[in-house]
Amino acid sequence: MSAWNDWEAVEGVEFEHIIYEKRTRKRGGAVARIKVNRPDRMNALDGPLFKGILMSLLLADADPSVGVIVITHTGPHFGVGGDLSSRRWSHAMTQVDPTIKRCRKPVIAAVRGYVIGASNHMAYTCDFTIAGESAVFGQNGPRIGSPASGYTMAYSAHVTGMKRARELWLRCRLLTAQEALEAGLCNTVVQDRLVDSEVEKWCDDLLDLVPTCLAAGKQSFEAVDMPLHYSDNFLNMMEPKFLGHPETMEAIQAFHERRRPNFWTEKMIKRRMPSS
Repeated sequence: MSAWNDWEAVEGVEFEHIIYEKRTRKRGGAVARIKVNRPDRMNALDGPLFKGILMSLLLADADPSVGVIVITHTGPHFGVGGDLSSRRWSHAMTQVDPTIKRCRKPVIAAVRGYVIGASNHMAYTCDFTIAGESAVFGQNGPRIGSPASGYTMAYSAHVTGMKRARELWLRCRLLTAQEALEAGLCNTVVQDRLVDSEVEKWCDDLLDLVPTCLAAGKQSFEAVDMPLHYSDNFLNMMEPKFLGHPETMEAIQAFHERRRPNFWTEKMIKRRMPSS
């Protein structure tokens, strides 16, 4: 194993609920680490947090000394997805996943605890995902009325295969770290206390490879799903006014009341009937 200097905050870089820091390998090469830092909300994502992740990714990708980018977290949970109680949203929430894929550098997600919703598809969009044994993966969109569809959802089929992807998104069952490994949502599972050292090993390996070759190889894989970039409008085509739909209101209310929802009332059934 290589010797490393300590993690250091990057001077002049401050984003709300984000810790952006770098660590250099003593024989050359640096890693940028983006830590989601909202543990009091289980690292639920809102507009400023999405923006902080996005801007940190762009900084790391533009830094010629950085060879690997790591996205991780403070507290026990990587994240529970979008913050349903927040009114602070931004365009950045739709840009984080595509930016991860466009980065020239390999991006590693280092996760423990809950890896749910937007936090999960951010993790499976990363080139590699290293999980602690406590990790629990899953999607919540159809349960809570999230408008996620199109590219974000379809890309998971390239990660896990079509049957597993449909189960992930259309059944919303939570997966243990070991089940996620078997499904292809992560690359390896280690004890929680060993996640950081495992990430260090992967970074060490990647920094010994030709950076330009890694960049070209990464974008070669992206060619597989280029058509998916044009698939983000399905929900709007199905139901242009979805965010005000009775289904959405019922999903959110049931989630906050911690009860099972009912999407089959007479009012909802009539709303779904095709117009003549």
